[in-house]
Amino acid sequence: MISLFGCDRALVGDTDTEWSVWVPGPDDVHTRSSLAAALELAATLNAGFAHLRLSAPPSEYDPVMYAVVLHHGYAWTPETDHVHGTPCGRDTCTTGPCAQAPAAVGGVV
Repeated sequence: MISLFGCDRALVGDTDTEWSVWVPGPDDVHTRSSLAAALELAATLNAGFAHLRLSAPPSEYDPVMYAVVLHHGYAWTPETDHVHGTPCGRDTCTTGPCAQAPAAVGGVV
């Protein structure tokens, strides 16, 4: 099992890409221009995956599919970025490392 949020979290995307969405299994990474765009794609994909799971009788052979928002290649939550000492990407955040970051970080609330 891959660790996405712990202290030894895995890099699953490209560190040069600010925002992207990763789909494990097919191992697809979809680059997005902003946090809002990444969240929108992840929500759309996760809703589709949930619909597929609920539309047919479950089987032990069904793949588990989900989409994860990535920030510079790592699974993203504001708290995860803060724990690792990096700005979370939300414009209005003033917590932890975001308090010392430049005003325009490139994200959304």
